[in-house]
Amino acid sequence: MVNHKFKKVSGIMPRKVLIVEDIATNRIVLNVKLSSAGYDVVQATSAEAGLAAALATQPDVVLASARPDKMSPEQFLRAFGEHPQLAKLPVIMLMEGYNPAARLKLLKAGAADVMSHPPKIGALLARFRSILRRHDSREDALLTERMAQSLGFSEAPSGFVSAAQVSVTASAPTRAKAWCAALSTTPDCLIQPRDDTQLLNEHTGASPDVLVVEVQADAPEAGLCLLADLRAHPRTRDAGLVAVLDRPLETLYCDAMDRGADDVLPHGFCPIELGLRIRQLATHKKRNDHRRAYMHEGLRAAVTDPLTGLYNRRFAALKLAQTVADCEATGQSCAVMAIDVDHFKQVNDVLGHSAGDTALIELAALLQHSLRPEDLVARIGGEEFLVVMPHTHHGHAQEVANRLRAMIDAHPFHLASNAPLHHITVSIGVAVQEPCQHRERTNPPDRAEALIASADAALYRSKRHGRNQVTMSIRTAA
Repeated sequence: MVNHKFKKVSGIMPRKVLIVEDIATNRIVLNVKLSSAGYDVVQATSAEAGLAAALATQPDVVLASARPDKMSPEQFLRAFGEHPQLAKLPVIMLMEGYNPAARLKLLKAGAADVMSHPPKIGALLARFRSILRRHDSREDALLTERMAQSLGFSEAPSGFVSAAQVSVTASAPTRAKAWCAALSTTPDCLIQPRDDTQLLNEHTGASPDVLVVEVQADAPEAGLCLLADLRAHPRTRDAGLVAVLDRPLETLYCDAMDRGADDVLPHGFCPIELGLRIRQLATHKKRNDHRRAYMHEGLRAAVTDPLTGLYNRRFAALKLAQTVADCEATGQSCAVMAIDVDHFKQVNDVLGHSAGDTALIELAALLQHSLRPEDLVARIGGEEFLVVMPHTHHGHAQEVANRLRAMIDAHPFHLASNAPLHHITVSIGVAVQEPCQHRERTNPPDRAEALIASADAALYRSKRHGRNQVTMSIRTAA
């Protein structure tokens, strides 16, 4: 038996549900059931009042009767969809009896779902959980898009929409093929049958955007377990999941939702409804993919230098603190090199800032290709670079610094199309953190900053003594 009550957690705001229902007894029953489940309930007695209440209270989900009053249910849904403040608000319509044609009309008009009236509370709460999970991620995506637009980072639509990859799994392969054939006219979708082994295999083609899984009432565990596995698997966890039930059972519906399904077809396979669900979930998936890509790009931009592609000072300082702590734990040394281009202002003044940028880009590539994979190269100023070298003792650090200096001195830089090859030199300061048996009271970030300061001091000595040379800092112990 499913327990539909849940304990309210102190400090957590309850979700808000707007009930739009003209019959008082129906409103009272729904209010009691949803309130006891922890939802904050707002009530409206007509479609017109429901629109006003939605604007005034900003609920998380709307639960509305499909009985027409002054406006039809379709008009009510379109009024939500056309209002900028309500367009993304999920609306569940409650319809008496089962009328497939009327159900499809409501879904096409914008309903998040259509459920029986009066609704079974277990199924309703399971649907709420699924809709609100998706609604939260949609709000995150919209927030990201608005931030990108305000910062000028968003790209104009390309006009090309790639086909959504849709996989269909049924208990019988012939049924899966038949469903794919019936769905073949779904726009912008590439639909093909797949078994569970193929879906969970990381090496079988592109990751799907939407997955359709049959769940049979007589043997539900196979389908339910597949739903849970697909929701948890790295290859499919971000895809849309649709469960197709062969029988409208409340317990099966709830289980499918709670195992990870985004949508459930409780009355069996319907190609029109399933095609509609697939397109909605594919759009949602692409929006989330864009949000994740934008977030990854934002993280990358926060720690890299836009000109050279190297890490910036912020990331270098964090990496050095970690390197210092790791080397201290293992009893090994680490080194830092501060590198500065000699007379860089002359390059900008004579050849122009574009040539100066070219020099920095080429120098950055030289440094990256001349060091170990575990070494980190960062640009920390205009023409100043920092190299973090873990597990490096004093002699090796000096040898590498001298090799880099000589290599850069001998390298011809092509800085402008009409200018001769140019030679630049660098001055280098090196500081080495030696291990010791006694731990310092300062923490790794402070020791990292002290190490950078030592390398900078050595760099300045290289500058004062004629440039194009390497100076080693006085040895320090960790």
